[in-house]
Amino acid sequence: MSTLHEIGNAVRLRRTEMGLTQETLAHISGLSRSTINAVEKQSIGNLSITRAEELLDSIGLSMHVNSATPSPAHKQSLPNRSALDRAAATASVSYRSAMTAGQLERALLTGDAPDQIRPHLQALLDEAPMSLLAKVVDELHLEKGIVRAQVWSQMRRLAQDLQCFRRVWQ
Repeated sequence: MSTLHEIGNAVRLRRTEMGLTQETLAHISGLSRSTINAVEKQSIGNLSITRAEELLDSIGLSMHVNSATPSPAHKQSLPNRSALDRAAATASVSYRSAMTAGQLERALLTGDAPDQIRPHLQALLDEAPMSLLAKVVDELHLEKGIVRAQVWSQMRRLAQDLQCFRRVWQ
């Protein structure tokens, strides 16, 4: 399977899970809608690494080059904290009180944003790397059996309720 084929499938799947149109993804990624369409249909003749990275990064995906045998240093650098823990810590950096992973999980599963964590959720949804948000979605899918599209939809509802400005939520 070619890299462009894998990218096209991954982009289409993530875009639909996130509830985005091709037009919205184009706006977010800085590419044209016709480029997004061509990538998804795998009919694009050539996609530069820079453009591919911009597209993938805008929806929390990335490209990796893997060697046949991972180095010992790579194994040690892998994070041992859950994505929910990392996201809660990221959202709490600027606040006196910290949001816990449990509070974040409840907010994402119920769509309820209690007053004490509303600023944390807004910071998370507006400023956290999309790759971290995608890892949170994957973690909830794998550990709780929640459909990815449902988690993305809850994030979008929370972001709209909190009046987040990030284009992906509009």
